[in-house]
Amino acid sequence: MADTGEMAGATNASETWRALQRLQTTATVLHTVAHPDDENGALLTWLSRARGVRTGLYSTTRGEGGANLIGPELFDALGIVRTEEHLAAVRYYGIDLFFSSAVDFGYSKRLDETLEKWDYQMLLEDMVRLIRLYRPDVIISRFQGNRQDGHGHHQVSGVVTLEAFRTAGDANRFPEHLAEGLHPWQPKKLYITRSRWRRSNTETPDTPVLKIDTGEYNALLGLSYSQIARQGLSFQRSQGVGQTRASKGSAVTELRLIDSTLTEQRKSEETLFDRIDTTVMGMAKLANASALDAEFKQLQESVDAAVRDYDARHPWSVVPHLASGLKATRGIIENVQRIDLDDDTRSHLLFLLRNKEQEFMTAANAALGLSLEVLVQPTAGTRSSETFAVAIPGQKFSIGMRMVNPAPVTTELVNTSLNAPEGWSVHRVQEESDRRENITPIQTNEPISVMFEVEVARDADYTQPYWTRASEYHDAVYTLKRPEFRFLPFALPEVNGVVTYRVDGVDFTLAQPAQTVSINRPWGERRRLLTVAPAISVSVSPRIGVIPISEPDVASEETTFIATVEMLNNVKGPAEGVLRLELPDGWRASPENEPFAFTHEGASKTFSFQVFAKNVVAGAEYTIRAVDTHSGEKNTTGYQVIDHPDLEPRHLYRPAVMTLHSIPLKVPSDLSVGYIMGVGDRMPEALQQIDIDVEMLGREELRTDDLSRFDTILVGIRAYAVRQDLIAYNGRLLDYVHKGGNLIVQYQTPEFDAAPFGPYPYTMGRRPEEVSEEYARVTILMPDHPIFHHPNQITAADFEGWVEERGSKFLTEWDPNYQALLTCNDREQEPQHGGFLTAKYGQGTYTYAAYAFYRQLPAGVAGAYRLFINMLTLGK
Repeated sequence: MADTGEMAGATNASETWRALQRLQTTATVLHTVAHPDDENGALLTWLSRARGVRTGLYSTTRGEGGANLIGPELFDALGIVRTEEHLAAVRYYGIDLFFSSAVDFGYSKRLDETLEKWDYQMLLEDMVRLIRLYRPDVIISRFQGNRQDGHGHHQVSGVVTLEAFRTAGDANRFPEHLAEGLHPWQPKKLYITRSRWRRSNTETPDTPVLKIDTGEYNALLGLSYSQIARQGLSFQRSQGVGQTRASKGSAVTELRLIDSTLTEQRKSEETLFDRIDTTVMGMAKLANASALDAEFKQLQESVDAAVRDYDARHPWSVVPHLASGLKATRGIIENVQRIDLDDDTRSHLLFLLRNKEQEFMTAANAALGLSLEVLVQPTAGTRSSETFAVAIPGQKFSIGMRMVNPAPVTTELVNTSLNAPEGWSVHRVQEESDRRENITPIQTNEPISVMFEVEVARDADYTQPYWTRASEYHDAVYTLKRPEFRFLPFALPEVNGVVTYRVDGVDFTLAQPAQTVSINRPWGERRRLLTVAPAISVSVSPRIGVIPISEPDVASEETTFIATVEMLNNVKGPAEGVLRLELPDGWRASPENEPFAFTHEGASKTFSFQVFAKNVVAGAEYTIRAVDTHSGEKNTTGYQVIDHPDLEPRHLYRPAVMTLHSIPLKVPSDLSVGYIMGVGDRMPEALQQIDIDVEMLGREELRTDDLSRFDTILVGIRAYAVRQDLIAYNGRLLDYVHKGGNLIVQYQTPEFDAAPFGPYPYTMGRRPEEVSEEYARVTILMPDHPIFHHPNQITAADFEGWVEERGSKFLTEWDPNYQALLTCNDREQEPQHGGFLTAKYGQGTYTYAAYAFYRQLPAGVAGAYRLFINMLTLGK
């Protein structure tokens, strides 16, 4: 297996065999889930790689609402990470991946709460549209649409799937689809995956169950399909799944048929496609036209011959049969468009045949072992193979295409082209040896190279996700900026090299997106998709900030704070200009503006502006915008680079705007805080912006430093799951508390039960409770406790306006030395006291805070800030 999330090359013997299996069937399956990692990857891999089934996976969300084990990205940034991780996984599964427009807004216990955030008709229309586009014969739902599914998102996925199964075939539902050229499509069967954790209330001991052994062995790959799937799943690192390896051996998946449009019902089934004709000749039956019988027979014979003559040592031996099959397929397509057929039959036949056309070309490309590289070229005169990182509007550069056919099969080059967006200039560079008009032979294993000069349009769109939302904290449905890419993980690459070659008089195509090249020392060369970005990216931090006001209503004096602006140069050489801030009326900044000058691409500079704010009103919201002027143009946009090993880097764009919340907040001076980062959060930045000194604590600091110099030490979220040094030196933290320190442990996961990390016994349990409704009523259990009075007076109003959730991973049992300070609960849930506990230990204080402060403070939630400051000052 490759380490990039792909199988060991798309043009090898095993991929050729999978492509030949695909040619033998028209079967299509769609699997529906709620989030990345919900899928039955072993089943998907078995369908695609063992049986050649065209297989799709449809996830309602991109997983934006979860936590992140591999970095600080949350919300939309985490959605990008998980989309990329899911893409890496499905390359192992060998399937297609789709997403709806719904946003994961965080954990939800109930169906009704989920539907308060999402529009049910939108979800139904999304799934019906995809079914009509993808035309599955069988749908497999991961969820059954009731409380046994657990998560409210899971329940919605099940409910929508069950209704969409029948709705997609009803021409009276969503008739706007018909106007767009989409025909109704009725899948034949609907299954639900069973698990040892979930059993339907309607099941009886004799309920028919279809069993599939996904532990079947693939000798070409040396792995079972469940093993291949586990390798794919392991790329979903941000949520820590797939960390253990699968072993060879039987691995049975169970499916229960819950709906079918087939008239003949059976108590037991042998395969998913019992009573569904998915053969090549099934297309001939569908056409029911004698004029096409001979051509379909020829198509079938070509497929049979390719399967019969396949040899893993010489996979190219089947290419003549593939050429014959492709020729037959194209002939049938022409005839189907000409003969008398009803519209629905013609539409579906053309759909199946065009799939086959692409499948023949995929099989031939794999069998020949073709290689096509489409690479941006290094700057002339340089010896390095590295290229620029991103292209910018108006830039000129070269792209080289290099094709190799390593197989001893007679092939001819018909055409090479470079496709680019409208407005770009693409010019092929003609070399003396390249000045030919006729089709020329391709010599075995001899490279063919072509060069293109490219100029990016001056108004070129930046490369970014096609989905967006105005508020990451409140919007639960994406707006699609490029609706043509609906359902796809990302917009398709827009600069592609295309080669047309000929075998036995039949033309095939091979395409590859353009890539840039970098050297990641010491690991080696890295290729990434050609990306267009602004000449200069400008970003403001923090994006959401707070202005603490010690007075009740209006700051009587001028309030000052620091706004930080980061600039990244993408110009290929020197660039200079001026940076300034746009401020509310009456505010001023020092300096008023900052000139900047860059010498090379990739150079970055950070500027700090001291902002003087007048007449700041408590509870108000203010906006600051950074503006850079360069080459006579203004820019107020920047991007965050989302980049992790084995994943394609992506850019998340945001306006260069800081939104400021003014909040009544008393912050003690000279407060010193040590921070033990866990899986990644923005808490240190949130505290630093209100002038709290935060020092990050690594292994050496935990091992040897004098911890007593800190007023408070904070343990970041899920730190006990990822910090071995924290586990090793936890005793030093307890000593720190015993001698008078203030230790706050933010929410952890069940790894927290692995040892007595607290000063007194406690239990979290394997399935700890959480309160997912961010508006759930919070009750103060110990109103006289100092944490609710100093330095900020805490009331019920401080729990208003929270985002995402109240908290997660509450403790279930605890020693009487711990005091429960707050309680809250979701609807239909018992009151939960284990989310906010504190205990005196020696001369100091130990607090476990499972309330989601790590989400609230970066969001500028006033009450969360006020309570957190009180926590930090316990004992001060």
